[in-house]
Amino acid sequence: MTSVDLLMFLMDLGVLYSVYAILAISVEIEYGELGIPNFAKSAMYAVGAFSVGALATRIGVWLIGATWEGDFKSTSWIYATMVSEKIALNPMLGIIVFVVPLLVAIPVAALLGLLASYPALRLREDYLGITLIAFSELVRVFARNYEPLVGGTFGAGIPNFLAFLPVQLRSITLLLIAVTFLAVIWLSYYKLTTSPFGRVLRAIRDNEVAAQSLGRNIVKIRATVLMLGSMLAAIAGVLYAFYVGSVNPDDFTIMKTFIVILMVVIGGRGNPLGPLVGAGVYIALDRAITFAKQQVLLPFDVNYFSYIIFGTLLILVVMWRPGGLVPEKPPLTVRKE
Repeated sequence: MTSVDLLMFLMDLGVLYSVYAILAISVEIEYGELGIPNFAKSAMYAVGAFSVGALATRIGVWLIGATWEGDFKSTSWIYATMVSEKIALNPMLGIIVFVVPLLVAIPVAALLGLLASYPALRLREDYLGITLIAFSELVRVFARNYEPLVGGTFGAGIPNFLAFLPVQLRSITLLLIAVTFLAVIWLSYYKLTTSPFGRVLRAIRDNEVAAQSLGRNIVKIRATVLMLGSMLAAIAGVLYAFYVGSVNPDDFTIMKTFIVILMVVIGGRGNPLGPLVGAGVYIALDRAITFAKQQVLLPFDVNYFSYIIFGTLLILVVMWRPGGLVPEKPPLTVRKE
């Protein structure tokens, strides 16, 4: 591997890390701070990606004055390439293609998060988990079977919104965009954890009855947090779709939800650094496992090797570090003189 190849690999890894870290932060806010296990996370993640798949190429075709001919499933890749060629000549077109799906994905995900808050208020945790899993699969199966949305099982092509830049600068620009989103989101999340509202969330998590007896509106707070977490997941979905350059509903199975929850558990629930550490551990292990499956001759079927490794890691963390690699810090109290 040359130095250029290594640099490209690290930049791609940085974008993917940023996406997963944002997803982990969204779970941390809901589960780590408030105590709600949102098993519909992959659906909110998919909303961001589906917004890009459904809108980016269509908006580009409309802005360049072209007429869409044929069905979306079989022609989206052709028109995505056409729009990319036009973006290479018009940077503003690329900015619009990026911004509009982002602005659509955020409120749509917030609305779905609000809808998800209703069963969260009325069901026990076990029934809540089943309901949210079913909701997540409903979103994926709908996109898989309704081909005009994102091409069904064939998927949808996405124009390169950075096509106006030299090839050497596209990856680093996408990395800077992803890292900027991650930095702003993490700093905002850290500010939230140290604010009075963050203390209210942890009070509800630790003793809901006591928090309610002090006049806290549990219903409103849960709805607000689920909406916030859903919006963050949608942002991650938008970044992921532009990073990959295509959208396929089969990429957003319930396993994505479990993987992100795994990151939070490994990193440390209730600690602002937990999502960052958990995402880093997952990305590093995932890439190492992928390399091992390709380069090392193993004496067994490697298709489920990653599940074995991550399952073993989860068991070890729960047994020996139940608070995660960076456990939650105890609350600061005022010392009596």
